[in-house]
Amino acid sequence: MTIPVTAPAEPATGVPWPPELVPYVSRWSAEHELPAPVILARGGDGIAFADEQLHDRDRHGVLWVRRQVNQGAGSPLFAKVHSVRQRYAMRRLRCQVCRQPADRNGQGIRWLLEDGRADRPDWPDGELTVHPPVCRGHCVEKVTERCPHLRDNWVTVRVREPLLDGIFGRLYLPGRPLPVPAAKVIRLYDAPDVRWVLASQLVATLTGCTVESAWAPQPSPATGTRPGPAPSRTGATHARRRSR
Repeated sequence: MTIPVTAPAEPATGVPWPPELVPYVSRWSAEHELPAPVILARGGDGIAFADEQLHDRDRHGVLWVRRQVNQGAGSPLFAKVHSVRQRYAMRRLRCQVCRQPADRNGQGIRWLLEDGRADRPDWPDGELTVHPPVCRGHCVEKVTERCPHLRDNWVTVRVREPLLDGIFGRLYLPGRPLPVPAAKVIRLYDAPDVRWVLASQLVATLTGCTVESAWAPQPSPATGTRPGPAPSRTGATHARRRSR
């Protein structure tokens, strides 16, 4: 899911937003999606671009959305994620806010999550997230202060082994004459219909997790409530993760 971050006070009229005040993975208004008609892939198994190039797919053969990279141009869209920068931060384990290397210690890499401890006893092991990790600086405070979903509902966890094993994007269905866009979904790379997804964010499965700090004591399963991460994994996916 994307974190809808509340914007800080706007700068004076006519003064551009300094990029350092905007989370690294946030999209800017001048970073438009590039036109790329989606067609049926050769052989009929999935989707393709009519003018597809080698860099349009990742090493798993999944097609990725095309978007301009023009960080700092226009106005920041705090609730939107830039696909290229999100993917870079995930793959290189960089902070989602400042792009610096994620904080790491003997227990693993630092991640900021919505508090799901009331969901299941082993949370967050097996959790799927589109959020890159965070650094050791003040970026956690920046995000939790500005994001209404996290302000009273966050934990930091240490992750020994994040698995970059899925994508989030738009699922297409077979159609005539062209594939038909359907729902936004998370798919693991081994899903049978993953080649029907136009990816926009990389997904990590968090394993070997230790809860580090939280805004409040662990909530009771009977009373603890939270909005819940979206999009969420299926029960079957969770069962498969636990069996590894």
